[in-house]
Amino acid sequence: MSTTPDEDRGSTEMPSNVLLLAPSIGEQGDEVCRELLHGTGQRHHRLIVTCMESPRQRLAACADHEHAGEVTVVDVETAARSAVAASADSAGPTDAVVEHAPAETDLVGLGDVIDRHLTRLSAEGETAVCFHSVTALLQRADEPAVFKFLEVLTSTVERADAVAHYHVNPDVHDPETVRTFEVLFDSVVDLRTANVADE
Repeated sequence: MSTTPDEDRGSTEMPSNVLLLAPSIGEQGDEVCRELLHGTGQRHHRLIVTCMESPRQRLAACADHEHAGEVTVVDVETAARSAVAASADSAGPTDAVVEHAPAETDLVGLGDVIDRHLTRLSAEGETAVCFHSVTALLQRADEPAVFKFLEVLTSTVERADAVAHYHVNPDVHDPETVRTFEVLFDSVVDLRTANVADE
């Protein structure tokens, strides 16, 4: 995987907000997700926002058994979630704090929930965020609304001195849609080409 330096920042530090373009086929997306969430292990807390998968499924995909910090999951219920994913969540408790955001929650309300947890976790230590996924969010709201939501969220992450990555399945979006959202992020990781591009 190649890296292009961010000339504006003049730094090789971890970017605050990363767009992860990961096709649904294969496990590379989850592998990179774990790498971005856990990094060097210095970030103590994890905030995971899941739309398509149940909290248990998402935690299993990005688990780090050596991680001792707090894990919080915001479970965004959507009509697109399969019955299999819903039933998987009833298999028993997880070790994470889970807050359910009902399907009728609008983007402003969802942003408030994420902001509340991010503020709390960041006050207690360094925090990494996984948003899974922008693709699912675009199934419940139109593109301008999702763009505005992410514009606010990326700013919130930066102010909290956190790091976050946001999953997108590029196979279900036209290239113009992907380019529209790329401008919001400090860096783009495209697993179709195994390339990292900094904005």
